[in-house]
Amino acid sequence: MAENFKHMQLLLHAIEGINRTMELKSLLLKCMNSTTQLMEAEASSLMLLDNVSGELHVSIPTGPIKDKIKGMSIPKDKGVAGWVLKNKKPYISNSMEKSEIFWGDLSSEFNTQNIICIPLINSKDEAIGVIQALNRKGGKDFSEDQIPTFETLAGHIALSIEKVKEVDDLKEQIQSKEKKLKEVHQGLKSNLGAINALIQLEIPNIEGELAKFILKATGSRIEAIANAHHILYNQDEFEYLDLGLYLGRLTSVVSEIFEDPDKDISLMLDMDKIAVKANVALTVGLVANEVLVHMYKDAFEIEKYGKITLSVKKDENNSVQISLSDNGSGLRSNLDGSSEDSLASVIIQTLASKLEATLSQRENEEGGTTFTILFYI
Repeated sequence: MAENFKHMQLLLHAIEGINRTMELKSLLLKCMNSTTQLMEAEASSLMLLDNVSGELHVSIPTGPIKDKIKGMSIPKDKGVAGWVLKNKKPYISNSMEKSEIFWGDLSSEFNTQNIICIPLINSKDEAIGVIQALNRKGGKDFSEDQIPTFETLAGHIALSIEKVKEVDDLKEQIQSKEKKLKEVHQGLKSNLGAINALIQLEIPNIEGELAKFILKATGSRIEAIANAHHILYNQDEFEYLDLGLYLGRLTSVVSEIFEDPDKDISLMLDMDKIAVKANVALTVGLVANEVLVHMYKDAFEIEKYGKITLSVKKDENNSVQISLSDNGSGLRSNLDGSSEDSLASVIIQTLASKLEATLSQRENEEGGTTFTILFYI
């Protein structure tokens, strides 16, 4: 009774350790340490079936010759391990010289005197390998009453190995999908960039400043979307974007599109690192793009020198405030929704409603306009 209780305590301890392990190598090492301790064995080995080669591979053995036999393999239909794998039944022998199925030791430096071998059965009732204990310490024999305890441990080992492999398979699927998603982001960015390039090529051939502005504004909107895909392509996380990084790239592109050789308009950036969902970042970017486009159009129509300042800040209440300010003559239209006197105002108000954002537009004391977008994440 006392020995059975001891075995049960060792078994529970082994299972607890196995259930906490998610790395296959660490899992197998715990398996073998648990086996030798539980079965009071001189050595042990876990052999896993390779479905490609059809062989049983020795994985992380324990005992005096563990380094010599590690990585070795035997045909899946040979020896005690092959018999247990085929029949999905335990095998116990305390006289190996009389065993008809014993195939021999893997090394001449080790002499198997007795053995207990248990199949590893997964949730689909498939034998995926075997676990065996060799040479019980103290010259003792392995006994039949040890089999249920060993089978319980083997069952948890098999399910744990299956779980780890399922996790690995899932990781591979995720990595494959992420790779394809990266390719999609890169393809979209390239295609949108090409469309904008064609639009910009047509601008010199267009007569009328309003028509040119409309084409430039259209190009900047396309680039706002393209740059979101560019950042997503170049990072591992697809759900979130660094809002500051994204808006920084956006302002640079808008600056290039509206660059005028006769004017010197500089950009000043003051941005916190803020992670937001990609769809939120894109919506914010489209709003900021509309404001920037109209600042370039209105605020520096007369002035040849000036600056536009972009500020992106987040407080402890997860309130994000984006401020766009110019030191020119300011915006001619109310873009904050206080009056729908332009298409840009309608676009901005529609986009801002998706963010549940508060918009405000005010004239600066020193000249120019400050446009603010306030929302929560």
